[in-house]
Amino acid sequence: MAEPLRIEHLGASGLRVRWPDGATLVFDPPEIVSDPVVLTWSEQERTAGVRSGNSTELAAHPDLLRWLGRDGTGLGAGDAIFGRFRLRVRPYGPIPWATPTEALRKTLIGLRSPRLAARRLRYTLRRPADPPLIAEVQHAGMGVLHLGQAVHRFQAELPAIQAHFFGADVLIAGADFDDEAAVGAGLAGFGAKVGVIVDTVGAVRRILGLPTRPLSASLATAPAGTLCLEVGQAVDIPVTPR
Repeated sequence: MAEPLRIEHLGASGLRVRWPDGATLVFDPPEIVSDPVVLTWSEQERTAGVRSGNSTELAAHPDLLRWLGRDGTGLGAGDAIFGRFRLRVRPYGPIPWATPTEALRKTLIGLRSPRLAARRLRYTLRRPADPPLIAEVQHAGMGVLHLGQAVHRFQAELPAIQAHFFGADVLIAGADFDDEAAVGAGLAGFGAKVGVIVDTVGAVRRILGLPTRPLSASLATAPAGTLCLEVGQAVDIPVTPR
């Protein structure tokens, strides 16, 4: 039997994807890794592993590379070659920082944990103004689409994003709090063979004392066969190269 494609959850937003031939790519690692890395945004948790060390090949938005003081492959929009991989990249509009209810929750957290809130605010004020990125990775005849948190209930670009990235072999998407149903429903429009919903916000929300929901909350609206991937877990996906 052929080797499957394997996706491992490394914590926070970190994911390691290993193709059947052994080629490996890591997205947004929370700790130092030796594999090639793609950063999809400049959020604190997404850059933590790269800011801790300089020992890996890196692809990121040019503004983020400059801010990190790192050489690497610049990602903005369009195609890029990154080692053994071809990346097709598109910026997207992120979910708003907070709805009125969420803003109240975050304000209360700031009052209860002012030092934590101040540290996070200092980082936010320093980070570059790069947009979050969707990245579709082509390697060995297989396409893996990393959507990040591009699918949310405020996403006016969703039909265009679905059309642009239609038909991936494997789709990976994060679901933010209160957007579980929107994420599940939005996956159908991508026509992917296999969809995987990953926990990209739960660990941070728990640290901050914010409420969370299980990933299974997205399955009621998601295409049949959609998988869930929690922190510390891995999924093996049998896929056939095109």
